[in-house]
Amino acid sequence: MKSIQFFMLVTNRDAYIASYAIKSYNLVVSVLKNYDWKLTVYLNCIKQNFKDTIVNDWRKYNYVEIIDNEMFVNKNNFIPGTSYSKDGGYVYITANAEPYDEIWTREFRNFKTDYWVTVDADFEILKPDFIVSAFKMLENDNNLAVISSDFSENTYTFDSYSKEYILAMKRYHTWFCIYKNISKICNTPHYYYKEEYYGVRLSFDSACKFQYDLRDKYGYSMKAVDKKYYSSYIHYGQFSNNSSLDTLKKINRYRKTAILAYKGIFGNNWIIDKIIKKIFLYIHNYLYKNFKKELGKYNYNSELDK
Repeated sequence: MKSIQFFMLVTNRDAYIASYAIKSYNLVVSVLKNYDWKLTVYLNCIKQNFKDTIVNDWRKYNYVEIIDNEMFVNKNNFIPGTSYSKDGGYVYITANAEPYDEIWTREFRNFKTDYWVTVDADFEILKPDFIVSAFKMLENDNNLAVISSDFSENTYTFDSYSKEYILAMKRYHTWFCIYKNISKICNTPHYYYKEEYYGVRLSFDSACKFQYDLRDKYGYSMKAVDKKYYSSYIHYGQFSNNSSLDTLKKINRYRKTAILAYKGIFGNNWIIDKIIKKIFLYIHNYLYKNFKKELGKYNYNSELDK
């Protein structure tokens, strides 16, 4: 049996939404019977009251492995709002927690399974069919090294964080991204990189430069799952900046309206689903207009960290 490690980073800010994401891997149990797999949940400077409550709930799933970095890092060494350069890239500290690019780089280089999958704490599986399709493609194509749920082409866009126009380079997004073990041939870190080209800033987001070098230097190919699977999962997005949704009750309401706005009830293009999505998109945007502004910029002092 080939082995898979799903690797999820969880901070105080996305711990509540992570409860739904972790539970959703129950859907994977029946479709990955031919693989030896686990979901590694990496507690990134999680506070004690979360460990005593919701983290204990996660332990009941037999596919979950918990790693707590409290034993080998001091969260006070991470000063929100600071950054440093390393190996030609940049590492940004946005909370009293380990920078995620550092963790991804280290854990990627150390994994021993046939496949390693970065999964976000705010990425929820609604149907597991896209996962089955992804692993079938990987098994059938020796040159295919990476497959993700989503990707974006080179895009000239306004960056809300730096307040600059940038050329965001092609990226297979990290919120659900599968890497074959052969990908470890590339030593490029998963850091953020930037280059100036004729006055335009080329922006390589997390893991983007690594992916670029894996394609350019080693000739491996990458894909995203077919668009027909887009209603099989939902990425809530940027919960690392969350401060407002600070209870399970608030998260539950947010999640329900988000799912109905995203996929309706049946997850198809029937007229009833189109109507439901339109109604709940309006409701969701109205209820969480201030929260979306919060997610659009770095939040160095989230109440959830205290």
